[in-house]
Amino acid sequence: MRSSATELIMCLAGQTSVIDVIISIFADLIVIFVCFPVHECAHALVAKLCGDDTAERAGRVTLNPFAHIDWIGALMIFLCSIGYAKPVPVNLERCNKVSIRKANLLVSAAGPLSNLLMAFILLIPYRILSVVGIEQMSETMILLASMLYYAAEINVFLMIFNFIPLPPFDGFHVLATFLPPKALYFMERNQRIFQIIVLLLIFSDLLDYPLAIAENAIMHVLMIPLRLIG
Repeated sequence: MRSSATELIMCLAGQTSVIDVIISIFADLIVIFVCFPVHECAHALVAKLCGDDTAERAGRVTLNPFAHIDWIGALMIFLCSIGYAKPVPVNLERCNKVSIRKANLLVSAAGPLSNLLMAFILLIPYRILSVVGIEQMSETMILLASMLYYAAEINVFLMIFNFIPLPPFDGFHVLATFLPPKALYFMERNQRIFQIIVLLLIFSDLLDYPLAIAENAIMHVLMIPLRLIG
């Protein structure tokens, strides 16, 4: 998935259009000001439901984007399509309504699953617009449909990326729920090594192909019920 910065460079080189740059930037803004806040709020809300009010006291059970935005993480979305928001503070020992393991699973999975939900929600108006047909759509409607689809793709990508079962991703905390103590200790002790491995995989583009396959598969599945529209 090309970043907005890449789209801009390609546009200046005459290899893509201004419209493609606009679509990419607008989709990134949706992610930063809508999807990131939903992701982090989901973590905070589920933690609260599990009995931990740490995130609530920090003002994180909110959809206000400025409570969640990390500006370096937001900039990275534009530069490389991979970014982050401020981590939600969670104290699993305060989760007195469920076991610590269950709380870890629920709180960790809530963020990525909210991205999946956001992707589905974004695809609903996209599907409605696509039923109209390109021939009957104005240029503005075509542009809006493209932005919605691209933002949905980014959400699916973020969900998959966050579910990578290595530290520091949410997927590691989900996996930790099922790991025996010795395996969990090994992974926690070697977090830095695993983080370096992930960075190498990202910047060597070795993850691009498997992530693209997973993204296309999930987008296809999300579109199946939406085909009932029209």
